[in-house]
Amino acid sequence: MPAQRFAKHPIAAYEAALENLARLPVDERRSLVRMFQQATKLIASTLSVARVGIWLYEHARTQLRLACQYDRSREAYRADDVLRESDFPAYFRALRDYRAIVADDARTHPLTSELTAAYLVPNEITSMLDAPLVRHGEMVGVVCHEHVGPRRTWTPGETSFVASVADLVAVAMEQAAHIEARRALEEPARRAGEEQRMAALGRVAAAVGHDFGHLLTMVLSHAQEILAAPDLPEAARAHATAVIDTIHRSRELTRQLAELGRNGDAPAAAIALDASVTTAADFLRAMPRKGQRIDLALGAGEARIRFEPTQLDQVLMNLVNNALDATGEGSTIRIATGLVAAPGDGSMAVLRVTDDGAGIDDEARTHIFEPYFTTKAGAGTGLGLAIVHALVERAGGFIHVESAPGKGTSVELHLPLAA
Repeated sequence: MPAQRFAKHPIAAYEAALENLARLPVDERRSLVRMFQQATKLIASTLSVARVGIWLYEHARTQLRLACQYDRSREAYRADDVLRESDFPAYFRALRDYRAIVADDARTHPLTSELTAAYLVPNEITSMLDAPLVRHGEMVGVVCHEHVGPRRTWTPGETSFVASVADLVAVAMEQAAHIEARRALEEPARRAGEEQRMAALGRVAAAVGHDFGHLLTMVLSHAQEILAAPDLPEAARAHATAVIDTIHRSRELTRQLAELGRNGDAPAAAIALDASVTTAADFLRAMPRKGQRIDLALGAGEARIRFEPTQLDQVLMNLVNNALDATGEGSTIRIATGLVAAPGDGSMAVLRVTDDGAGIDDEARTHIFEPYFTTKAGAGTGLGLAIVHALVERAGGFIHVESAPGKGTSVELHLPLAA
C-alpha cells in the first residue's frame, strides 16, 4: 500500500502548539489528568492523527498503563488499557533504546510489528510515532501517536515535534510530583491540627451533654410526678405529656453530644463493609421523603474494617439524611464502596455517599464537621457530620469531601482494613 502524503505543517504551527502546551502547567487548580487531556487533544489536532495517548510505566517498568488517550474522531477520552513487556518485549526494548519510534508501517516495522494482532489491528492503526517520556534520565512512559487510514510517512519535523511534546509532558509530571510531595509534607500537620481542634470541641460538647443530661433527668422526674397526680386536669395532663416527650427527644441530643467526646475503648470487631452496607440498605431506602432513590454500587468485596455495626449504621444514616436534605424529587443518592491504595503499602476501604444536590461552597466546607454548624436553615442540630467525623477518626480513618454550589456533594470515608 502506498504511503499517504500529508501537507507538511509549517514550523510555526509546531511552535505555536508547543507554546500552548507550555501554558498548561500543573498546579493546585489544574490536575495532571486535566493537563493530559488538554495536551493529547491539542497534539492530535496539530498532527492530524486519530489518537494520542500517554502511557506510564508501572511494576518496575514491566508494563505500561494508559493514563489518558484522546480519540479525535469521537472527541472522547479513555484510560486504563495495559501493555505488558512479557507480551511485547521488542517494543519495550525499543522504548528504552530509541529517542523516538518512527513506524510508517507499524504492522511490519520490526519495533512495533508484534503489536499487530493484539493492538494495531483491533484499533485500525497503520502508522505509529512514539516518543518516550524521560524524567531525571529515566524512562517513565511514552507518548503514542496513532494514525488510522492509509500508511503515513512521518516527517523529520513531526518526529522532532513529538520529542519536544514528550519533554513538556515530562515537565508537567515533575510539577505534579512537586505538588504531591508538598501536600504529603503539609497534610500530617494540617490533619493533626484539625484532629486537636475537633477533639477539644468534642470534649466541650460531651461535658455540656453530661451536665444537660442531669438537668433533663430532674425535669423528667418532676413532669412524671405531675402526670401521676390524681384528678389532674386534661389540659395539664397534655402539657405534662408534651414535656416528657420533649425530654426524651432532648436525651437523644445529649447522647449525640456524649458520643462526640467518647474515646474508643476496646477495638471494634471486624465487619465486612459490603455486607454491612447491604444490610443497612433496607432502612436507608425507607428514608427518602421527596421521591429520591438510593442506589448501591458495592466494590469492596470481602474487605473488612473495624467498626461497630450500629455506629456504621449511624454514619450511613447521617450521610444519607444530609444528601436527602440537599436534593429534590427524582434525585439519586449513590452509596458506593471500593478499595484504594493506602499511603505506603497496602489498601484502604472507601465508603462514598454522593448526591446531585445543592452542593456546598468552599467556606462552608471547612466547617461542616464542627459541632452545631449547619447549612440547613431553621433545621438540624449540626451534630450529624461531627459524629461521623468522630467515629471515622476513632476507626483510624479520614474523610474527603468534594462539593461545589449546584454540583452536588461527594463524601468519602477512607477506613483502614482489619488485619
